[in-house]
This record gives sequence, structure tokens and C-alpha cells, in this order.
Amino acid sequence: MEALRARLPSAQFGLLMEIIRLWVTHGGGAAELTMDDEEKELFTPEVQQELLHLMGLLSGGSGPEGRAGHVVVQLGDGEHAKGAMSLVPPEVAADAERLRALRDRIDAQERRRGEDRREVEGIARASGMLPSGPGDDT
Repeated sequence: MEALRARLPSAQFGLLMEIIRLWVTHGGGAAELTMDDEEKELFTPEVQQELLHLMGLLSGGSGPEGRAGHVVVQLGDGEHAKGAMSLVPPEVAADAERLRALRDRIDAQERRRGEDRREVEGIARASGMLPSGPGDDT
């Protein structure tokens, strides 16, 4: 951690540690982050990669079932997920077909999240909990 603290600017390191604390506090697993503009700017691909490394180390140890030996791979852009990355075993990282399937799965999940988000926002708008549409400042 000290090497990471020395390498990253303090604001990025602080954001990374806050995300890890939240992730651990909520039991690990999948999470959706909501960030303000400043946090989004700090959450660079380098910080995201370090986050995946830390999550792997914290979630499984170094045994045969652990993730300590996994590597971060860049999956690229899908139709809905942009700049996707994942922590995978080395044998998956070396298999373009499996990486493409993983990107497609992440892209499908992002599509479903977007659909769900729009549906919930529509329900909230219809019940008066959100402004009636884009550009409405009420």
C-alpha cells in the first residue's frame, strides 16, 4: 500500500481507499459507483486498474481459488460499456475468444442496467419524485 500511496497523487489515492473501504464494508462483489465530476476526473484508468488489483487481493488470497495471481485486462468498448476492464486468471487473459465473451457479457449487463435505470426514473417521474424530463429544473 505504501508503494501505491507514493505512486498515486494523494487525491487519487484517497479516492481509491474510500472506494475500497465502501466495497469491503458492503461485503465485496459487484458495486455501482456514483461520483461527482471531480471524483470522475480522479478515477482514471490507472486508478481503476489498481482498484481491480486490490479487490482481487482482498477477495481471495493467493491459494488456487484466490485471485492474487489474476491480471487486469483491458476489454475495450462495447455498445453500452466503455473502457471495460476485468480481473481474470492468466489463461483467460491469453484467450481472445474468452475475453470477447466477457466483454459482451459486461456490455449486456450495462445495457440491462441502463434499461432498469430508465424504467425506475420513468416510474419516479410519473409519481412526481423526479422532474418531468431533461432540462426541467423543478
